[in-house]
Amino acid sequence: MLSVFVTHILPVFSIIGLGYVLMHRQFVGEAFIASANRVVYYVAVPAMLFHEVARSSFSENFHAGAVLSMLAGLGVITASALLCARLSARPAPFRATFVHSAFHGNLGYMAYAIAFYALGDKLFAQTALLSSFLIIAQNFLAVCVFAYFGPRDGSRTAPRGIVPTETIKRIVTNPIIVSVMAGTIFSYFSISLHPALSQSLRILSGMALPLALLLIGTSLSFRALKKLIPAISVIGFLKLILFPMLVYELMRWGSVPPSFHMPVLILTAAPPATITYIMASELGGDTELAAAGTSLLTLVSGWTYAVLLSWFR
Repeated sequence: MLSVFVTHILPVFSIIGLGYVLMHRQFVGEAFIASANRVVYYVAVPAMLFHEVARSSFSENFHAGAVLSMLAGLGVITASALLCARLSARPAPFRATFVHSAFHGNLGYMAYAIAFYALGDKLFAQTALLSSFLIIAQNFLAVCVFAYFGPRDGSRTAPRGIVPTETIKRIVTNPIIVSVMAGTIFSYFSISLHPALSQSLRILSGMALPLALLLIGTSLSFRALKKLIPAISVIGFLKLILFPMLVYELMRWGSVPPSFHMPVLILTAAPPATITYIMASELGGDTELAAAGTSLLTLVSGWTYAVLLSWFR
């Protein structure tokens, strides 16, 4: 396991660490981070995903059993987190963020980086295609969770900021989903990319994951961590351990080919996404729990990913 960690995980986390150092040494500022995040999210990562999926074989990279296993596992983890939240005496904003953090993984930055650098181009295309289904489900469940824990004063059915039509619009216009779906069309119909376009996308893709990892580092925050350790520990168990193990057993039960196991495990074992903080801020959740949970579990995921890559490859 140590050799896997050093070879595949440590290089990824060294870039995250560099981002943390650059931020706290004030080498980069908030303006750069905001602009770089837009470039990564709307341009570089979508270009990379479209390029990788479009030039791959759809029949080799899609399996309905793998998708159903992920979605079934997602449902079980969400229900388990809801049960834990119901048993807690914490206020509704805390419980909403607790449940959200337990199932919403950082696919766009963390899982893609691990898959790309540890598995290679072929399995990365498989990871990208499968991820689109999980992204849609995660966003849908996030909206439902904040609606469930929202105010019940009779005047509205959802907390501030949640508008069903706007939520649907955000999901269908999500740049990651759009790029994967577009690439899937090219892959399914075997449409070849012009060499010039392919090379341009390859160059653009080269900056996606390194910059994404730097941005993860700049977002790490450990304030108020000590008092939140119990809740974060439960989130970590549900998100980093139980979710991938449950989905793995579902894939075995459903006779999903072993070639799909590792891409699915990498997706389901992703630490909580940074969007948990954004949604907590915008929709009345607990921002301290979101920030501390995302930061600590991002670091812990380095070891859990090393275990997965050691045991299941």
